[in-house]
Amino acid sequence: MNARYLLVLLSISVIVISACASQQTAVQTSDKTIGRSAESGKAVAVAIRGFKFVPAEVNIKVGEKVVWTNEDSAPHTVESADGDLRSDELSTGDTYSYTFTKSGKHDYICGIHPSMKGSVTVQ
Repeated sequence: MNARYLLVLLSISVIVISACASQQTAVQTSDKTIGRSAESGKAVAVAIRGFKFVPAEVNIKVGEKVVWTNEDSAPHTVESADGDLRSDELSTGDTYSYTFTKSGKHDYICGIHPSMKGSVTVQ
């Protein structure tokens, strides 16, 4: 009976350790989603809420990343006329990120709600 108890205890331990390892991997993946650009280590957050990009205008340096997070209950996208920015449809809680490698002003809209506008100025 003791050997059986030890086997059950060992099996439970393996399951718990495996679950913790999976959880740690998920956290690391999540951190990469929030992420920072390798070049500068900086990321700028833009919230999508109230059918607006908040802030609507951001200023960054070449090599920095912008991360958009949909906080609305409606789906949204991030799209630029030049095609550089083209997110999938973002549901509540979804994120889209882009690392800017070209200087200049990059205007974008929500493709679903074109009255929603924003811009990223890269120096």
